[in-house]
Amino acid sequence: MGGTRARGRGEGPRCGGPVDAGTGFLASEFEELGAAAGAAPRPSAATAKTHRRTGAVLRAPLRAVRAGARYMNAVLGGQDYPRYVEHLRRRHPDRPIPTESEYWRERHAAADRNPGTRCC
Repeated sequence: MGGTRARGRGEGPRCGGPVDAGTGFLASEFEELGAAAGAAPRPSAATAKTHRRTGAVLRAPLRAVRAGARYMNAVLGGQDYPRYVEHLRRRHPDRPIPTESEYWRERHAAADRNPGTRCC
């Protein structure tokens, strides 16, 4: 019954252990090969915690930029057309759905006809 099959936990070729399904090597064999090739040792728990903290600090400006982009998108009406289409489909299924350019054309025309709270 030769052939290759992925071995699960405890079914390794030598004394058991988790096996990488793609190569058939035991996880410990990978560690031995890495150590023999002069691979860097695994970082300590304190080093890993520092790296996580550094990653969080570096992600903070990116989160701020994304939040600013979401805010500007909301202020400028970036989600208005999809929301309007959803409203039409839910509340007025008999009405035709305008294209996005038709929607914006009508919206700007309505704003020009009724300035309401606009400043200019």
